[in-house]
Amino acid sequence: MSSSDKPGGLALTRRSWLRLAAAAVLTTSSAAPARADLRSLLPADQSARDKSLQALLGRMRTIVHHRDTSALCALMATDFKVEFDVGKGPGVFRHQWNPEAPDSAVWPLLDRLLDLGGTFYSTSLFALPYVYTRFPLDLDRLSYVVATGEVPVHADSNRAGPRVAVLKDAIVPLMTPLLPPAMLVQRPSVAVLHPERGLCYVAGSDVYSPAGHRVFFEKRQGRWRWLSLAAPTLVTPPALLESTKVRS
Repeated sequence: MSSSDKPGGLALTRRSWLRLAAAAVLTTSSAAPARADLRSLLPADQSARDKSLQALLGRMRTIVHHRDTSALCALMATDFKVEFDVGKGPGVFRHQWNPEAPDSAVWPLLDRLLDLGGTFYSTSLFALPYVYTRFPLDLDRLSYVVATGEVPVHADSNRAGPRVAVLKDAIVPLMTPLLPPAMLVQRPSVAVLHPERGLCYVAGSDVYSPAGHRVFFEKRQGRWRWLSLAAPTLVTPPALLESTKVRS
């Protein structure tokens, strides 16, 4: 395929982009300071720039809503990547995620990714979510999460009491760095370090990690294809194995 265009004049292939992104995520650092001023990451969705991509994403949202595994697999490219170390293709996807199961983790994950929106790397390469594509390169991706919208902050992990603050589109340091893949959509609460309140908690469904799963699409011969659903990890964590195991 042709090289990808990036602001600043650099031209990199899709493979190079993926390698650079994986290297950035796997380079960990110490936990972020609690009193640093919070930076922002505003929502971004550029899919409307290409009507055929917009139509594909709309169809995918409908498929995810109805949990139609066959229709979902039909969107995949022949070399669809299932994680970075698992394999390729619809068969491997079904084995890894067990989408037919009522409690499969893949459906809420895809619903979350499609809701967040994404950005272009070139006219033929698009990725979700913007939390991954636009995250600052100078920050450790495992030590922060992004508040996707106006997110209530609570003093207790059960979030039963009144909120003590609100985070809006903020890049928030975590109490403890994550281990990839960061399946925050399954977590009732996430411990963060608020610049004024210190240790606080937010709902896992209200934040997303730049080290979490991401989706790539590529336009091939005038047609958009779904390339991957992968997180930057070389080992499948036990929690993910448990939630996606194939039941007898």
